[in-house]
Amino acid sequence: MKKGLIIQDIKTKTSVSVFVSTLFYVFLTFLFVEGGLWLRGEFVGTFSLVIEFLTDFFSPGNGGASVQEFYYHYFLYYELFSFVFILLLFIFWVKFIEKNSLSTLGFVKKNWLKYLGWGISLSLLQMGVIALVYQVGGIGTFELNELSLEPILFILGLFPFWLLQGGTEEVATRGWLLTRIAARTNLPLAIGISSSLFGILHLGNAGVTFLSVLNIILDGVLAALLFIYTDSIWLVVAQHGTWNYVQGNLLGFQVSGTGADASIFSFTMGSGPDWLTGGEFGAEGSIITTLVLLLSIVFVYRIGERRERVVE
Repeated sequence: MKKGLIIQDIKTKTSVSVFVSTLFYVFLTFLFVEGGLWLRGEFVGTFSLVIEFLTDFFSPGNGGASVQEFYYHYFLYYELFSFVFILLLFIFWVKFIEKNSLSTLGFVKKNWLKYLGWGISLSLLQMGVIALVYQVGGIGTFELNELSLEPILFILGLFPFWLLQGGTEEVATRGWLLTRIAARTNLPLAIGISSSLFGILHLGNAGVTFLSVLNIILDGVLAALLFIYTDSIWLVVAQHGTWNYVQGNLLGFQVSGTGADASIFSFTMGSGPDWLTGGEFGAEGSIITTLVLLLSIVFVYRIGERRERVVE
């Protein structure tokens, strides 16, 4: 693996030791993520109060009930969109504190559309394999829901919001944390730290297990390799967002312990152990996902190394 142009272009003028700067990068990532989540909660709460006030003003008497229905129906949209607060914190830091270009987060124009397509395709393939093993192996069953036009449009409309949510997590852990650590140390250490923090940030999710955290870390390693070999954020944005979208809104899985409201398929879990079915955490808590991620890591690593040797 080689450090790409993104990492090489980062300005890291500091007199502190590598150890201290690494701790600072980890702390700041955690602070921005948690701070952004706090702002998200404030935004959702304030927004609902404003809507309720306006509805009560224009439709006295029925406002409260209609707002509550509207709020809960579209809550997932609010929740996913409000990840933008985390994204804005990192953009502000990079532009005005570090005085680096946004390209150092991976936002490069070259091949961006192609990488988005690759990321979507990769996740569809991964989740397709997982769902097939679940169905054929009797781990769980999928049943096509009878949906009217409104819920179908609701589900389709969620896709760009999942890209925003997944992309924000990728900017935090790969676009910023991995690149800043790698700029001062080396790629294996940067991959290990950023992927571990990615797993740690999911410890508070419902139904979390050792295997589910391990899978999140493995997914972080895969995303890191994709980021490094493409020297771009776009593929991992698409892979992460599509991964969550397909799990929740297409297949009906829990997404890292969280329900995704409407879905194309309904998933019924079998009676096997959590390490096989994934339990309350969803497919990400299953050994099937572990195997798919390990195979993906090996495949991407071999292809990436081969491409680097050809370039040489």
